[in-house]
Amino acid sequence: MAKSVSTTQVLLVVCTAHTGYRRAGIALTKGDNHLPLADLSDKQITAFKADKRLRVSMADVAPTAGNAELADGVKALTFAEAIAKLDSNNQEHFTAGGKPQCAALEALMTKVITAGERDTLWGEYLAAQNNSNEQFENEHVSKESAE
Repeated sequence: MAKSVSTTQVLLVVCTAHTGYRRAGIALTKGDNHLPLADLSDKQITAFKADKRLRVSMADVAPTAGNAELADGVKALTFAEAIAKLDSNNQEHFTAGGKPQCAALEALMTKVITAGERDTLWGEYLAAQNNSNEQFENEHVSKESAE
């Protein structure tokens, strides 16, 4: 008996405009944007389809253990994995305030990220980084003291 694989439908929006171009309340990156269909309203889908700067099609995503892999082989990254791929010197990747751009995260995580969600995830990410650094420093100091 074959194993059934559940799939998630996404709206594949190919943006020919610049990264950060907004339509239907969503910041897009230039190129492919994979937006989960369940997260979009009919009004948003209609707005995407009506925009001449966007090419829109449907795709099925088959979830895998860990990261989701899209039909075209692109893997959806976690927030931490996405941050690791971003260039802190690129204004399309980070804001002037030092936070990651929602559009850049959306492209790597293949889902819609609001500024509020980004801020929450960014705060958690920074806290985890600080805890890791403190733990490393504490272990390093303990080893030096023991020697």
